[in-house]
Amino acid sequence: MRRLGSALRFAATSPSLARWRSAALTLLALAAGVAIWTHAVGPYPHTGYDFRAYLQGAQQIAAGQNPYHVLVTQRLDTRAGDSGFHAHGYVYPPLLGVLMSGPVWLGLAPYAIFLLWTLLNVAAVIWMGRELNIALRGRRDWPATLAFAAIALVPAVVLYDLFLGQADLLMAALVVGACGLWLRKNPWAALALGAAIAVKPTMALLLLVWLWKGDWRTVIRASVAAVALVALPFAVVGWNAFHDYVVFFIHWNAFSANAEYINQSPYGMLLRMLTVNPSTHPLVVAPWLVAPLRYLVVLGALGLWAWVTPRRATTDRALAMGECLLALPLILLVSPLAEDIHFCTIVPTLIGLGWLAWERGLWRGWRQAGPGGRLGQVATWALWLTFATCCIPRMQELIYPSHLFAFPGQLSPQIGPLVVLLRSGILLYTALATLLAGAGVLHAARRLSAASGASMIAGEGGQPAEISAVVAVSIGSRVS
Repeated sequence: MRRLGSALRFAATSPSLARWRSAALTLLALAAGVAIWTHAVGPYPHTGYDFRAYLQGAQQIAAGQNPYHVLVTQRLDTRAGDSGFHAHGYVYPPLLGVLMSGPVWLGLAPYAIFLLWTLLNVAAVIWMGRELNIALRGRRDWPATLAFAAIALVPAVVLYDLFLGQADLLMAALVVGACGLWLRKNPWAALALGAAIAVKPTMALLLLVWLWKGDWRTVIRASVAAVALVALPFAVVGWNAFHDYVVFFIHWNAFSANAEYINQSPYGMLLRMLTVNPSTHPLVVAPWLVAPLRYLVVLGALGLWAWVTPRRATTDRALAMGECLLALPLILLVSPLAEDIHFCTIVPTLIGLGWLAWERGLWRGWRQAGPGGRLGQVATWALWLTFATCCIPRMQELIYPSHLFAFPGQLSPQIGPLVVLLRSGILLYTALATLLAGAGVLHAARRLSAASGASMIAGEGGQPAEISAVVAVSIGSRVS
């Protein structure tokens, strides 16, 4: 038995076998990612509804037409709770359409352009996995990089995003990549975030993270890059396109009063709760409460993030990446419109902070996890439960009362409207849970890190530290 144990230990530490193990894990993660992606996008010749909208805009730009004219010629919806222009067709700033007009101008078939779009998304997701691996583990190995990337494809909203050919997963990957570059003081971080903002302006909230940390130079560079990547494509599509886009943007129902089920922002939920709307029966008709409660939620979310994120530079790179990842749910909570596919944004947060909680041992009880252990333990399991919930197949459809199945009491005349109202905010609850649990994980991990540093200093000075025993147990359990 001793010889067998020695042989197993040698096999585990043998460089040649380690290379084979690394290659096998790489192929396994790659195969899992390919299987998930091909299942999500569907069989040939499916290209996705939203991708076809992008392609239509690109075809109009390539033909010298105005891609936004159809948005301002539609009938203005005047219904209470859904007033304004609806988003039909290409609604992004023109950067994405201008870039896609190149392959259109070259005469590529729509499915060939879709394959190029898929390759771009694949490269971005792998890059996101690499940046998470570098920041959270301090390594650049392929098995973990591809594992992070493959795990990011599992949540139902991501599968739906890939099926539609949407850009939300790409935007999340760009933001995480920009944060990874920024942590390494790479000047290309500004361009990466600027490109994400030029496609989806709500990503500009990440500029506040860098500004909060005092890096105003990178904020200026990213802002200039975003403005340039918005202005230059408008110079290509023309003044009329710019005028029509501004008109649409001003009257877009996302900013006026979108109470549809698909709007999972706090603003949309408050509209369903407090105003007359075509989707739900309000708890009470009090439209004057919507604005103050909305801003209270926004200030509370921003305040919570600021509370767990110090102004000074964070030397622990994993914690620094966690601070950036925790800002992603804020995009959904601050924006007036947060659709189901937009919740791809919180997937890197769930994965990154979930790994951080595991690696720091926060899931254990307070005696094993050290200072902040009780909070860390509860927050960790809440974060993992939220990720598991997001991985339930087709869970994004639970917000619709007519989809999948009826909730208990939903068909009751007495409590049915209340059940429908509560059901209509399921995705919003995942964003709130991600922010709250993520903040708890960050706070507990920072307390544990500070206690570890204090115990090391006490040990060097030869002074006893009451906390060192708990910290030693925590560190020893992680090592083992």
